[in-house]
Parts: sequence; C-alpha cells; structure tokens
Amino acid sequence: MKTNIRARYAGILVIFAILVGNAPAQDTHYWNLQYGTRSTLLGGAVIGSVSDMAATYYNPAALALFPAPEILLSGKVYQYNSLSMRDGAGPGKDLTSSTIETAPTLFAGSFTFDWLGDNALSYSILTRQSMNFGIEGRRGGIRESDTGQDLVAGELIANQELSDLWIGLTWSGKLNDHIAFGITPYVSVRDQKTRKHAYSEILNEAGDVSSAIVTHQFEYKNYRLLAKAGFGAIFDPFTLGITVTTPSLSITGSGSSLVNLANTGAGNDEATVFIANYQQDVTARHHLPLSVGFGAGYKLGKHQVHFSAEWFDRIDRYDILETQKFTGQSDGKTYQNRVDSELKSVLNYGLGAEFYINDNLDLFLSYVTDFSAAVDGTRTNLTVSTWDIYHLSGGASFSIGRSEFTLGVNYAFGAGKAKGPVNVPEGDVKNTLADMLEDSDLDYKRLKFLIGFSIEI
Repeated sequence: MKTNIRARYAGILVIFAILVGNAPAQDTHYWNLQYGTRSTLLGGAVIGSVSDMAATYYNPAALALFPAPEILLSGKVYQYNSLSMRDGAGPGKDLTSSTIETAPTLFAGSFTFDWLGDNALSYSILTRQSMNFGIEGRRGGIRESDTGQDLVAGELIANQELSDLWIGLTWSGKLNDHIAFGITPYVSVRDQKTRKHAYSEILNEAGDVSSAIVTHQFEYKNYRLLAKAGFGAIFDPFTLGITVTTPSLSITGSGSSLVNLANTGAGNDEATVFIANYQQDVTARHHLPLSVGFGAGYKLGKHQVHFSAEWFDRIDRYDILETQKFTGQSDGKTYQNRVDSELKSVLNYGLGAEFYINDNLDLFLSYVTDFSAAVDGTRTNLTVSTWDIYHLSGGASFSIGRSEFTLGVNYAFGAGKAKGPVNVPEGDVKNTLADMLEDSDLDYKRLKFLIGFSIEI
C-alpha cells in the first residue's frame, strides 16, 4: 500500500500543521515584484510603454526605441512585510510574522558597439522571486474526545528561504522608426530551503499523556533556461507592446528531503507511529509557465496613462524532487517522501498614470492586481500562499543635471483563509480547535519604499 506522508498527521497535530502550511510566502504570485524606477512607480503596468532599462524584462523590444539606450540603472528598495492569522494563538490573540528587509531590484545596462547600428544589446540581473520568512506559534487548549476533555499544548516553527535569480542578455532591433522586436534569453537559478516542524502533547482525563512530532524539511537548487520576446510600437499618442515568455527548460538541479513523524497514542485509540526518511542528492526541477502580456500607453498632452495585462498558463502537478518510496519503520507500509507543486492559470492587470509637472518633475500613481496561482484544495506542499494581492503605488521622479532620482512608496495588501495541506484520515479524532483554525482569516500587508536613480552616460 502506498501512502503519502501527509496523510499520517493525526489528531491534535493537524492544528499546528495547518499553521505551518500557511507560513508567509509569495511563491504563487507573478506580479509581486516590480523593476526599474519609473516602472516600479507605475506598478509594472508598462508592457506597452516602458521607458527605462526595466524594458529588458517588461518588453525587450522597447530598448531599440529609446532615444538614449546606454543607461545605468540602480536603486534601493526597503520593505516591511506582515502576515497575520486572526485568533491563531487563541481568542483575541493573532499569530503574526513580520520582517523589515531590503527588497530585490534590477541591475541593467547597455553595450555600445558601432557595429550594432540601430540595434540595442543590453544585460540584466534581477531577482524574480525572493523570500526569507519565519513564523513561530505556541498554543494550548481543550478538546473533546471519546474519553472526555483533553488538555492539549504544542508549538510550531516554520522557515522558508527562497531566491530565483534571472540573468539575461537582451537584443532589440527596429523594423522602422515606429516598430521594434526584441528578445531576452535568461538563465534562471532557483534556490529554496524550507523547514516545517510541529510538536504537540495531549493529557486526557485518565492522566495518560501522548505526544506527536512532525518534521518536514527540504532544499534544492535548479538551473533553467527561458526567454522573453517582445513587440513594441510607437504611434503618437499611442504606444503598444506584446510579450511572450516561454516555459522554462531545466538544465540541472539537485536537492534533499527529510520527513520524521512520531506519535505515541497512550490512552487513545491511535497506534504508536514512527516514520523517518532522509533522501539526498536527488534530481530537482522547477517549472515556470507560458505567459502572454499586452500593454498600451496614451499621452494626454504631457501626461500619460498606462495599461497592462498578462496571462499565465497553468502548471499541472509535478514532483520538484525525484524522491523514492520508502517503508515506514513502525508499520511496514510504503510511503512517499514527496515535494511537489501545481499552479492554476491567472490573469493580472494594472493601470498607471504619469503626471507632468515641469521639465524636472513627474508624479506617478498606479494600481495592479497580483492573483495567486495556488490551486484550491491542492495536496501539493510547495505552494502555500493562497491569497490574492493588490498593489497601490505612488511617487515622484525629478532630475538634477544628468541624473534622474526617484522616490516612491508601494502598499500591497491581501486576505484569505487558512487552508492547510493536511488531509485528516477517516477515523482520526477531529476537534474544535482544528476546525476553528481551518476557517481562520489571513491578512497580508507590505509597505515598500523606493529610492532610485538613473545616470545617462
């Protein structure tokens, strides 16, 4: 008999596994990060109207349409992240995780060779996904059981570190003064480390004590190839853009996964369980979806409005790590030490506005969506962020000499329900605490401050 290790989380342990499964993460969002200075203030809604070096990512075709393409872009972004579970630590006690950190940004520049002519050749390094979150929680309470009221207590610890670095080389060329094409091949390096640990104790009315512990930790690194192609057109007062991003092709990768489940069911009907398995140096891969984007800009005098939308295809369930089945030490059953993922298709859209004040000052406002690609009811254990996010941004860009400076702020917010990936087997004891946590509300907030500059060389 083949058994998924998640199906063995029993009784009170479900309470804490639900919390672990919803540790703060943005692993199911595609528009959570913005790049460039002006493009960030416009929320990234610039597929058809990008005018800075962020074009290497948003639309490679736009680089050939720049009046001065040799620009070195830099910036600093600081952000505050917060995720809270209402009543997660008991009535009136929210379970909260928060961080203050430097946000990932883009570094890009252009090569200047005479033989390029009207073509543009640029390089870029960007972080496509980044996360470094930890959450801890402790809880006690009472549950009803067949023998009466049980006292329960436990704790959880969940940590997740994630980085997905893209390194690209962009070519862009004009068909005429109004139309251009471009492409950016990327090498992607994804590195992820996750650890989930939960411990619980139960004291029944007869004085018997039982305990349960579960640990699941895995890590992997994967190298992939992908490309983003773009079309751009300028017909004053309109600008247009279309992009296609290919699915990724895995080059190589490896990782490891550990599971450890122990349960002593003294005084209960649950049997004693001991299951432990560690597999290392196994093949690792990570999939990215096909995506298609469209954007447009329209000038109203010296002001400009921006619109973008991008569709991301679904990803069917697949194994991140090619782990092997193993035999449980206490019961002789066959289990799977599995790390897997699946994503649904999503469509994001955004609006931005740029207000001309004078030759040295512009103001910006934007609103964009960032819907989660998490599949409802999925049993996979890599994707955990189930909430949709909405971004509001604003700021100013001003010039001093040959340098352009940018100051801005982005507020992102979202909410959802705590949906743990743990399936409770039939016959296991359910309890009101687990039911309450499964319906708990989650609130996500992020406040990001941008200080950027670009220098025309």
